[in-house]
Amino acid sequence: MSRSSMNSVSEGLSPYRQFRNLLLGGLTGLFFLFAVSPLLLIIYVAWSQGRSALSWNFISTVPSGFPLGTQGGILNGIVGSLVLVVIASSLSVPVGVWAGLYLWQDGKSRQAGLVRLLSDLLLGVPSVVWGIVGFYVFSTSTGMGFHWGFSAMAGGLTLGFIMVPIVTRVTEQALRDVPMSFIEGAYALGATRWQTMRSIALPGAMAGIGTGILLGILNVLGQTAPLVFTNYYNTGLPSSLIGSQGSVGDLAMQIFIYVHEPSQLLHVKAMAAALVLLAIVLVLDIGIRLMTWGSRKIAGRIG
Repeated sequence: MSRSSMNSVSEGLSPYRQFRNLLLGGLTGLFFLFAVSPLLLIIYVAWSQGRSALSWNFISTVPSGFPLGTQGGILNGIVGSLVLVVIASSLSVPVGVWAGLYLWQDGKSRQAGLVRLLSDLLLGVPSVVWGIVGFYVFSTSTGMGFHWGFSAMAGGLTLGFIMVPIVTRVTEQALRDVPMSFIEGAYALGATRWQTMRSIALPGAMAGIGTGILLGILNVLGQTAPLVFTNYYNTGLPSSLIGSQGSVGDLAMQIFIYVHEPSQLLHVKAMAAALVLLAIVLVLDIGIRLMTWGSRKIAGRIG
């Protein structure tokens, strides 16, 4: 509808309806500003306090000096965060998407109900509990487990378990949003279940699945409690993923450590690191959305 048509329709409304439209439009804008105000406040505080520390040297060097971090930058945290996200996603994305497909296909069965209940319960498990579980499964050198010590593999897999229920539930909901007429039409044309999932369901739900993966990544990027038990913190670059040299840096942990130091310079660097973390989140958001768009195009051509 063109702007002139909308204006003519608006002019045809009674004064009461015009006033109500203006009122509701203003309230919508007000509530939108209220919803985004926490994000704007975070960006403002981080920028106003941390912009003085931002430089190429800050993001391309590891921390040094005394107290540790007063010189150098946060390269260890950037590299470590990306390593942890890759490990966590390698576990959570295949498992979560497959579980979501299962719940969508057999959602009314008793087994699917049990899986959905367990997924909902896992969503409510505190992250510190996941950290304790990850410590006894992956890190500790006693008892049963993998005995990897404080390492990126232990921390990344623990974060992956946190991501799994998020990806599972969002994947199921995204698949349920695909019009059932598309699915029934594919079956009517003789498509198998696998062909229907590959060519109809997954491409149609890809945007929602990408959003679920992004939500999971954003959740684990800010986690510190699980890493205290499984990875902790490394001021250098990783030389291994397991064992005594397997620990990596992490931006969230680095910010947490810096803000608890008495040095005002470290507080400024913590705010600058927060800005870098926000930039990484933005890049990941754009990247996942581009991958989602590209995969839908490719799937459409294959189908």
